[in-house]
Amino acid sequence: MHTQAPHHAHHPDEPAPVMTVRRFVTGFVALMMSVYAIFIAHQFNSRYTTPHDFHDKIDSPILAAELSKTAKDLEGVLHTERPAEARPDSEPGIIVAALRSNTYQDFLFILLYNLFLWSFAALFAGTDEGRRTIHRSIMLALVILIAISDCLENRGILSALNASLLTDKLASTISLASLCKWGLFALALLLTGWILVRSEITVYSLPTRRLFALAYGAAGFLMLVGLTAPHVIELASELFALLVAVNIFGLLGPFVELWFLRPNPPRYVEDFCSRRAQKQVDVAVYPQNP
Repeated sequence: MHTQAPHHAHHPDEPAPVMTVRRFVTGFVALMMSVYAIFIAHQFNSRYTTPHDFHDKIDSPILAAELSKTAKDLEGVLHTERPAEARPDSEPGIIVAALRSNTYQDFLFILLYNLFLWSFAALFAGTDEGRRTIHRSIMLALVILIAISDCLENRGILSALNASLLTDKLASTISLASLCKWGLFALALLLTGWILVRSEITVYSLPTRRLFALAYGAAGFLMLVGLTAPHVIELASELFALLVAVNIFGLLGPFVELWFLRPNPPRYVEDFCSRRAQKQVDVAVYPQNP
């Protein structure tokens, strides 16, 4: 088990926040993943300025490309059936270049989000005695399969962007890898929810762990629904992004307070009643650093 850093005074019935290296690393990965996601999304959106009129009620151009079942679906995203021949200064050429750049950037994002999935699950998949559970091994297998599926999806997208003519086979190759990725992602979220329900690790309080478990379970369920109703995946992804943002504050907050803010936990007067009767003290609690 990790050695805990100094922490604030707390109610005797509630465990103090667990300040471990694993907790900090998990929060830091979540922060880096979020910052990078915002950066690449802003870069892509600034270049893809055409109306989002895609198949299956999908609003995201990237998700629409990933889940295209036919060449026509892909053409609706790229605005051309011949991506390799698109002029760089034309609308299709700009879209193709933007999607190609985003796809290459996505390889780093694959590493970051899978690292967060694994780190967060591993953080809670244990017991107070430090024993590991089988859930860590299952999650490790899932994130490896997710990463492989996502890389195959990216490879398919790059092949389509370099194609002289879009075909249904290209589209189906991309969508098959994408469906595998989202299905495995859904299982990873559901497993995380189960881990949180069973966890004895006091990084978060029991009520907080239960709330996170419900939220992770909801995101995983929505993602499974999205396999047949693709636009629901967008809602599931937004919920997951919200969970990541909340976890950034939850995981890193105590470290920020410890390192950058002046902690001033209260001090309690022992034997207050008798000491007050002797007129030695007036209050039971006072600041440690007045």
